[in-house]
Amino acid sequence: MTLLLIEITVMIAMIVYGLIKGGALGSAVSSIVALFIMLFIFKLPPSEPPVTAVLIIISIGIASGALQASGGMDYMISVATKIIRRFPKAITLVAPLVCFLFVFGMGTAMISLSLEPIIAETATKSKVNPKGALIGSVLASNMALLCSPASSSTAYVIMMLMPFGVSLITYLTIVLPSTLAAIVILSLILMAIEKRVPFDESILDHTQEITEEVTHDKKAKYSTFVFLGCVVAIIIFGLFPDLLPQYTVDGKSVKIKSTDVVQMFMYLSAAVNILIFRIKSKSILAAPATSNALGASLVVLGLGWVGMTIFFSPGNQIVLQTTIGEVLANYPWVIILICSFVAMIIGAQTAVAAIVFPLALSLNISPIFLVIMVQCLNVNFIIPAQPTLLLACELDRTGRTKAFSFIIPGVIITALSMALAYGMTLFI
Repeated sequence: MTLLLIEITVMIAMIVYGLIKGGALGSAVSSIVALFIMLFIFKLPPSEPPVTAVLIIISIGIASGALQASGGMDYMISVATKIIRRFPKAITLVAPLVCFLFVFGMGTAMISLSLEPIIAETATKSKVNPKGALIGSVLASNMALLCSPASSSTAYVIMMLMPFGVSLITYLTIVLPSTLAAIVILSLILMAIEKRVPFDESILDHTQEITEEVTHDKKAKYSTFVFLGCVVAIIIFGLFPDLLPQYTVDGKSVKIKSTDVVQMFMYLSAAVNILIFRIKSKSILAAPATSNALGASLVVLGLGWVGMTIFFSPGNQIVLQTTIGEVLANYPWVIILICSFVAMIIGAQTAVAAIVFPLALSLNISPIFLVIMVQCLNVNFIIPAQPTLLLACELDRTGRTKAFSFIIPGVIITALSMALAYGMTLFI
């Protein structure tokens, strides 16, 4: 047990050190250093690298980069802005739902960063305290990433759970409605609280309304429709796998893997942008969405590889089963605390999943239970290091939105999503 704890400590120390020094890319390469230590010093047998997850994330990054380079992401932001401004008095409810919807469709939280100034400005002009709308929007955007088939974190989680019988339809049936319901309930709670707080009208003199209209060419609109169409196709084939063609190989019936379906449709989206809309490859590779996906893929490669090497090592398996395994067999909810603690320290959803999920699966935790608790990967609101969280604090001219303001709402919405997800499992 002592040796296992040393190995885990070395892994976490290298990951945290990498995060401090170089962000996501730093943690990725430092986790490879940890892998070297496990293989050459601790003599652990190597596991297979998570190649499929890396390929999925790269395909999503290329498609998102093509969308961004075509102006499609800016077009979606303008559409979301119009919706938010249309319902100013109900912004505490509308803004989180809009952020969820558009992050779900785009698969990236970058769209949330662009919408937060609009949310703060619209709330202030409508004499609504922006705190609730900003908190709800930040939390909803994070949770949307674990519902979207176009998100790298969702792709990785499903890839991990699919060998254990959890399909895309099972995952979305549990996670999507429970997350949406949790967002609505939290928004209503925040609305009720904000109505009791008097609005400081003195800040109106210092607020300038953004009124400029931005026009988008047809290429941006068509690129958006193509991307969303591919996302819908992924969902449809995930929900109805019988629609996929069957092939006969060596007398056996073979179907296209769902993980391959994601990659093909994402690359199809990029291909349409390059071949038909004439988006330059250099623009796609230079897009922030592409570079972010590359970083995420390296995180999954490094952390997933070293994590599986440690937790699936035969010797460590015996230790885990006779120690932590016995505790989790009687109290499976302890994995929620472990996941939340790691998420609080690491911050990135995919990185947390790459550490916690191999551990949980190696200890025979039910994959359905992991689906129920998947939003625990979002417990990154306790240590305020998230860009969307910090920006929300800066945008609130009333000064009421503080870094610690997200802790209680974050705990509430996470607990709600898990409780509702458990309820969903009773009907499937």
